[in-house]
Amino acid sequence: MKISTGQIFDRAVTQMSTQQTKVAEMQAKLASGKQILQTSDDPDKAGLIQRLNTAYNRQETYESGLNSVEDRLIAEETALMGTDNILQRIRELAVRASSDTLSGADREILSFEVSALKDSLLALANTQDISGNYVFAGSAVQTEPFAADASGDMSYKGDQSYVAVDVSEQRRLTMNRPGSEVFSSLVRQESDGTSQRVSFFAVIEDFSAALQSNNTANIQRSLGEVDQLSATISVSLADVGSRLSVVDSQRDILADTKLRYQTLLSNATDLDYASAVTELSAELLSMEAAQSSFAKISQLSLFNYIR
Repeated sequence: MKISTGQIFDRAVTQMSTQQTKVAEMQAKLASGKQILQTSDDPDKAGLIQRLNTAYNRQETYESGLNSVEDRLIAEETALMGTDNILQRIRELAVRASSDTLSGADREILSFEVSALKDSLLALANTQDISGNYVFAGSAVQTEPFAADASGDMSYKGDQSYVAVDVSEQRRLTMNRPGSEVFSSLVRQESDGTSQRVSFFAVIEDFSAALQSNNTANIQRSLGEVDQLSATISVSLADVGSRLSVVDSQRDILADTKLRYQTLLSNATDLDYASAVTELSAELLSMEAAQSSFAKISQLSLFNYIR
């Protein structure tokens, strides 16, 4: 078989170009610190990296949802703690007003404080979170949950819905409780043996009215009813505390999951510099050898033998 000078040159150029391409690719990988620069370099590994990135971003979304739940629960907890403190103060006033040593004028003075405390309770019941959403309105977050109706009585305007957020592939957390459950009504037993349901704020209003009218029997009744309201708020506080505890534990789980995906992504994408430098050195050596061989072969000619 005859090999022409042109073929020798073409083959040498192709070989050196291939080596130069390999060297350039290794240098680019070393510069970027990545194993894969283009999907075509390793389609299977590129697909794996894409799936890992998707899974990691999903954890970021879950963490964002968890932050929203925590912010809402903190707002709810703050409002409930304030409510509990006010109810304790109202109870103190009820105990004091129950004493026979107080005159009607003294009780009337206490009624002014009770009215002011009722307004503070209403403000807490209409608490808004950092996004301006009403905490105790159910899913109707843009509706003020407690407002006076046509008759002037305070009533609940929100809905009974619960809002749940995905915090993992298998778990959802509830971020709210309707205000009608938190600031719930109670059943009042009347002196004639009948009973009726009385709203949260009506209990406070009736206590204030009993103080103003110096009605000892109703003051005594209000003391027991305020105790019931306090017990309900205490249960709500315990519920919020348990949900915040779940948020903390779920945050730890998300942190571990994100770390695992980060490790897998690092293994799939990050370059092993020791191996890459060794491979680059080998490719450079091959390219130098090809250039040296071509330089010697290109000098071979029949004219060297007939001179």
